[in-house]
Amino acid sequence: KLIYSNNKGRAEVARQLFHLAGVPFEDFRIPPSDWSSIKAKTPFGQVPVLEVDGKQLPQSFAINRYLAKQFGFAGASSFEAAWVDAIADQLKDY
Repeated sequence: KLIYSNNKGRAEVARQLFHLAGVPFEDFRIPPSDWSSIKAKTPFGQVPVLEVDGKQLPQSFAINRYLAKQFGFAGASSFEAAWVDAIADQLKDY
């Protein structure tokens, strides 16, 4: 279950990873009117949050790296994995 607001923003890469892998997921989009009641239930009081087996994982880059590893997109060697990290970190610069 991917929890975020109803826009692309910081959850869009995670959504794309799910679609690229062909893995169905619950794309839970928080209506603005519900945010105040949900905020306190998130690990850092912010979204996105990925729920896996009842456990919550916060922070978009942690979520993206987790999904990339789960779906086999994180590199076949340590050097390839470092390049995946470099590309992800480059995105922050944009």
